[in-house]
Amino acid sequence: MPAYRDMWLGMIISFGGLQIAMISRGYLAYDLSGSAGILGLVGFAMGLPMLFFSPIAGVLADRVDKRRLLIGSQVFMFAVAGLLALFIHTGIIAIWHLIVFGFFQGMAFSLGMPTRSSLIPALVGRERLGNAIALNNSGRNMMTIVGPAVAGIVIVTPWLGVAGAFDITALCYGLATFFIMRLPKAPESDKKTDPGKFSSQLVGGFSYVLTDRTILLLLLLAFVPILLGRPYQMLLPVFQADVLGVDARWLGFLNAAAGAGGLLGSLVVAYFATSLHAKLLQTVFGGLFGISLVLFANTTWLPLSLVLIGFVGLTANAYMSLNNTLVMLHTDQAYYGRVMSIYMMSFSLMMFAGLPMGMLVDRWSAPQVVGVAGSIILLFILAISLAVPGMRKKGASEPQAAPPPRRMSAPL
Repeated sequence: MPAYRDMWLGMIISFGGLQIAMISRGYLAYDLSGSAGILGLVGFAMGLPMLFFSPIAGVLADRVDKRRLLIGSQVFMFAVAGLLALFIHTGIIAIWHLIVFGFFQGMAFSLGMPTRSSLIPALVGRERLGNAIALNNSGRNMMTIVGPAVAGIVIVTPWLGVAGAFDITALCYGLATFFIMRLPKAPESDKKTDPGKFSSQLVGGFSYVLTDRTILLLLLLAFVPILLGRPYQMLLPVFQADVLGVDARWLGFLNAAAGAGGLLGSLVVAYFATSLHAKLLQTVFGGLFGISLVLFANTTWLPLSLVLIGFVGLTANAYMSLNNTLVMLHTDQAYYGRVMSIYMMSFSLMMFAGLPMGMLVDRWSAPQVVGVAGSIILLFILAISLAVPGMRKKGASEPQAAPPPRRMSAPL
């Protein structure tokens, strides 16, 4: 499938650039301020537009040419990375620049991610959807190995530094745009004869999610672990500098270890994505995610930290990949863009959580805060498992059967 291949290549190159940018931005923010609270504020700035623009982006993805939306988002991210690199090269960079450019990047990300996700079924078909999602996650996790390792090495290289990292980021976004431009201009399944009113589609997307008990539960199972668990990535500069006492290259290797574990997790999910045990496996990996966070937070030995952060990445990615697949398999095709945009709002919540968690780290410590978050995730997963018996029964997910088309009262 040449079209899916081009989209996949564009995705992994863009995501690699995003990983380099996130590591470099976090390192620079903590280096300039020495505050975990500021580190969280920079992440918050990226999450704010993701929360508000994601639903709008979802409606756009269900109405207009997805290819054009992807190209527009990539060009915008290219411009943001290039300007940030210029500011660093000229020595005028300040914290407020990181906050403003983080906001702009969040806007582009909120437009691109649900659009790309909703395009997958049109390119591969519903019968290959689980494997395609797993392959997408494998590619992203491959970049969470390569990107952070590259960022760490580039940052500590005197003639490159943080500015060079953002130069590479801009180059990645440019290459990603090239591959996206090779996508078909208008796939048949992406054409719409009468999309209806924008506001009606926006409301209809939320109504669809709120009235479907299965999708609502799956989204809740996505939001809470992301909200409490994923901010550990933003706090890794604190672990690197203050807990482990190592230089920036090890910040890259810590992130790369998490990415390596995530890649392994996505390969596991590629095998089990359409299994009748998918919901049970989601519960198991969710509980293990919480446990692994607690263990990582309570070690100060670098080799063990690398192993445990890899296990954190494995369990987190396996959990979220299974959750993502289950959401898509329970969603009518007409609502893919809107449902995935709501799903992507969970990442903005992760950014929001980074701010209060960073402030708590300044007051207490990173190990205490991350350890408590992991404990809450474990308790939450156990509570849902006990309250909803279907989450641990064989055959509960029924991934092979597509749900029947639904009629909404609001005009679409």
